[in-house]
Amino acid sequence: MVRDEVAECIGGRRGDCNRPANSCNSGAVALVQIAIPEGCGLCHGPHTMRASVFVAFICLSGSLLAQPADLTITPGAGPLRLGIRGPVGREHILQGTATPALTNSWSELITLTTTNSEHPWWDSSAASAPQRFYRVVTPASARPPFFANDFRLMDHTDRSRELAYFDSYRAVVLIFTAVNCTNSQASVPTIKALRDQFEPQGVRFLLLNSTRNETRTNIAAQATTLGIDLPVMQDTGQLVARELGVRATTEAFCFDTGNWRLFYQGALDDRPSFTLPRLPSTQNYVSNALASFLAGRVVTPSRTVPQGCVIPLPVRANYTYAADIAPLFQAKCVRCHSVGSIGTWAMTNYTVVSNYSRSIKNEVLARRMPPWHADPQYGSFTNDVSLTPDEAALLIQWVNDGAPRGPDADPLAVTPPAIDSYPLTWPPALGTPDVVLRIPTQNLPANGIVDYVYVNVVNPLTTNAWLRAAVVRPGNRRVVHHCLVYFGNNSAFMGLDGYFAGYVPGMEPVAFPAGTGKLLPAGTTLKFQLHYTTTGQAETDVTELGLYLASAPPAAELQTKSAYDLISFTGIPFFGIAPFSIPPGAADYPAVTASLTPSTTQSVLLHEISPHMHYRGARFKCEAVYPDNSREILLSVPKYDFHWQTLYRLAQPKVLPPGTRLECSGAFDNSTQNRDNPDPTATVTFGEQTFNEMFIGYVNFSVLP
Repeated sequence: MVRDEVAECIGGRRGDCNRPANSCNSGAVALVQIAIPEGCGLCHGPHTMRASVFVAFICLSGSLLAQPADLTITPGAGPLRLGIRGPVGREHILQGTATPALTNSWSELITLTTTNSEHPWWDSSAASAPQRFYRVVTPASARPPFFANDFRLMDHTDRSRELAYFDSYRAVVLIFTAVNCTNSQASVPTIKALRDQFEPQGVRFLLLNSTRNETRTNIAAQATTLGIDLPVMQDTGQLVARELGVRATTEAFCFDTGNWRLFYQGALDDRPSFTLPRLPSTQNYVSNALASFLAGRVVTPSRTVPQGCVIPLPVRANYTYAADIAPLFQAKCVRCHSVGSIGTWAMTNYTVVSNYSRSIKNEVLARRMPPWHADPQYGSFTNDVSLTPDEAALLIQWVNDGAPRGPDADPLAVTPPAIDSYPLTWPPALGTPDVVLRIPTQNLPANGIVDYVYVNVVNPLTTNAWLRAAVVRPGNRRVVHHCLVYFGNNSAFMGLDGYFAGYVPGMEPVAFPAGTGKLLPAGTTLKFQLHYTTTGQAETDVTELGLYLASAPPAAELQTKSAYDLISFTGIPFFGIAPFSIPPGAADYPAVTASLTPSTTQSVLLHEISPHMHYRGARFKCEAVYPDNSREILLSVPKYDFHWQTLYRLAQPKVLPPGTRLECSGAFDNSTQNRDNPDPTATVTFGEQTFNEMFIGYVNFSVLP
């Protein structure tokens, strides 16, 4: 059925046309053409061409719709007004085109849900087109709801931002931006105005830059230039952009933090460019969506078209599980995710990893796995187990593609983890230790949280000994989360002298740096600190310390020292400075700066750095402050995780001139948002127990001759 009508249009006066389709079967189309004579108000401004507007109704479902949407159109001066009315609660998609003869030319304009009244919409781009065609698509069912996965990204201030952390807000708005997009730059005042209006009502605004190969330095510089006081998160691998299906800069995504459901996606408002002023007819999409959401009303429209710079999202072609995906698991995951190891499941073959593929994706997006917490912006480390942005993107693409198997042999099944590798045996590269110290058998419960266990073991050597390596080997790697070994004096027990040796899952034991060794005094008491986890059944453990003796004294002693603040540890006020204390609920409470000067008279070679806090530890940074007061960040851990006591080994040891001070800074999170927090209502002071806190920066260095 096709009907043609000519709408009355005299001068600038609006003419109305309402031609609803009475019914619509699958494939049936009711078309209304409205031809507007030259000089009509639709062609305002410099336009004097003849303009036409066409309205169509189309049903794409296989079932009969008794009451499809009605579309009204009101041409005249200013943007073209359209109105959509239909069954309450039904979702409709308004589409437009200039060339209806081309099947693929129709594009989505808005998605809305009809309510009790007509929903008006102004097409601000119609005036610039010689002709415009519209149609309403009414799907058989609403678009499936989209729920955001948790993710973690770095922002332009070197802070780690996790989406789930903001669940105390009522809504979160993510807006995409880019350094080299003029419209994105021009949108900043609009974004800040939205933030000022809605943040007091419980809405958090965050910006994302998903431009490939963009640098954080450039993002930070632009934020300073434009006066951006919102976090600008760097989505280097476009992981989040692909998850959300972003189309262009300035596109906003509004989420209900109750279940992370997306309730609006699209433009901030309907201006073609943010360099243009607002008009009385400007449709403020995000503002209206947030106001409706906060008031408990239906958010409509729920989807519009962003007006920024297109964000390309290239995907990799011609990858295979055998050649590209399985090798990532072998290199980054299998050491822990193998039979009998600390991983909660073992990557023994394709079937297993494909069954866990959704979990793998979630862990990678949230950057919980692989367990590496150093910011790649600062320093390079030999024991880095993190995925590069491209590796993470490929792994997630594989999951999204359905985890295809491919025809080739399965590397995980063909080459299982070696059963003769550490920690099942002593490290092959080091061989059997010269001396082995064992702790007494530890009996562990099946369930619950096990307090830290401290065990003293006396060194049996009767003479001082130089060591070329010291390796902690867990007796039961299913339950030993980590183990640190200290000298047994009081200072070492408090953590001030650093630890002598340690074990963390996934860390490959190596010899001390070339030309160095550690001195073990005769008869010294060594204190083992063990962190156990439960497995659902009673377990035992006999952890060992292997000592590898050097054949001759080394050229330099490998010293382990720590940066700390004395007042924090003593708890005694000094010159009016209060002792260390974290208030209840404090979300980003600064740690007292800890410092260490390795040598005032000689240069030293810095080999390793290890931060140490407890469950409320949030972030850690170690800087070298050189004698000329210049600074260099050596290690930044923006999201400290107490569960992983990592020793960061510098790929290139750092020469520190005499008098160089190592300065460690950071913060604690005593809020309810910290999922590891034992008690957000407590005032936290220094202590050895995990419900207390400490702030230490361990370093391994050798003095240069």
